Amino acid sequence: MKKVNKLLNYIEEYIAVTTLIFTSLLVFAQVVLRYLFNYSLHWSEEVARYLIIWFIFIGSSIAVREKAHATVDALVIILPNLMKKFFAILANVIAMVFCIVIILSGCKSILNVMQYGSVTPSLGMPMYIPYLAIPVGGTLMLIRFFQIILDEIRNLRADKATISNSHEEMTKL
Repeated sequence: MKKVNKLLNYIEEYIAVTTLIFTSLLVFAQVVLRYLFNYSLHWSEEVARYLIIWFIFIGSSIAVREKAHATVDALVIILPNLMKKFFAILANVIAMVFCIVIILSGCKSILNVMQYGSVTPSLGMPMYIPYLAIPVGGTLMLIRFFQIILDEIRNLRADKATISNSHEEMTKL
């Protein structure tokens, strides 16, 4: 499991870094060509747009892995530790349901685009390639939320074991 997780981390980070660097270089080249040479790459804005879309969905999975998404914890912060863990698991289950909705919606969009044979305006690339970012990113996020839930359950079991051990020690005294 750790090897798979390590490979997934590597793939996500490689794609995210590559798309971000390539997008930045492409936009920079477009600006230089436009303002210094009065020449424009007709396809650069479209490619940059699709790369940013891929970066956002892959980056969202990385953010889930790093627990970097924004959370509202005003109520949860005052709860006992056991209840905090329960609500963390519940929140992640709800997030997984949302990821499933994203995946299904993305797949439906891809099928619609493929059915009509849509292509991108400038490149003539099949439109399902940019749309593929939706289910791919949703699936990666789903995997990450599942991993977080497993960690939370392990921590919850460890906390329960610690509580029962300390309770047994107290009763021995």
